[in-house]
Amino acid sequence: MILYFLGTAASEGVPNELCTCPACREARRFGFARRKPPTLAVITKYKDTMLIDVGTDTTDYLNAPLKAIFLTHWHKDHTYGLYKMRWAARKIPFYAPKGGADLTILSEPKNLEINFIKAGDVLRVNSLKVTALKLNHQPETVGYLIEGRRKRVAILYDTKGLPEETFKILKKRKPKVVVIDATYAPGIDRPDHNNVDEAAEIGLEVAERVYLSHISHHNLPFTKLVKYVSETYGDNVSVAYDGLVVYI
Repeated sequence: MILYFLGTAASEGVPNELCTCPACREARRFGFARRKPPTLAVITKYKDTMLIDVGTDTTDYLNAPLKAIFLTHWHKDHTYGLYKMRWAARKIPFYAPKGGADLTILSEPKNLEINFIKAGDVLRVNSLKVTALKLNHQPETVGYLIEGRRKRVAILYDTKGLPEETFKILKKRKPKVVVIDATYAPGIDRPDHNNVDEAAEIGLEVAERVYLSHISHHNLPFTKLVKYVSETYGDNVSVAYDGLVVYI
């Protein structure tokens, strides 16, 4: 299984328009520090491809036939790319929670085959088993536990901590890799998203390897963030970035 990080930002992207914070200034100097809204491709060894969220236009980065699209929730930074994706020439199965659904997409889905799901639902996409997981975020938000024959990965954004029922599932069916919301810098406490330390600690509790994603310009600049995570957590926690490819 391959994870292809097409977008790793929070809603504003990095750099944010007209912002002069340290993270945005660094991103204007170095292309590797720039981030688009959250979009993750999961590719199996059979080359089956599915997307988790479509926060950006994927045209220049991914031109594979999609087996499915899974949406975590309906905030615009996770759905922006759907407005173009729905014009695809063929039908694409699309799975999303019902709460907060976008009326434009619902009324004109075009070639998106919309299926509403809720936490606890289990689906099959060819060789993969996908379980929807409850997350702490509004509107209704789910994460996903994706299981191949031998490997498991959990996608956990947007969230602040994890509901106990989700912890229990992940501890029982331990994923090898967790991709988790790390929106804010260390020390920032917000009710809607994790900071870096909260994300790393949650991830290490349930998985072997942790990738921090959904990173805001309110976080540390990229180079400082990588240094902080490396010095604090060692090799088991990494900062995801746009274009990163991870083989599981």
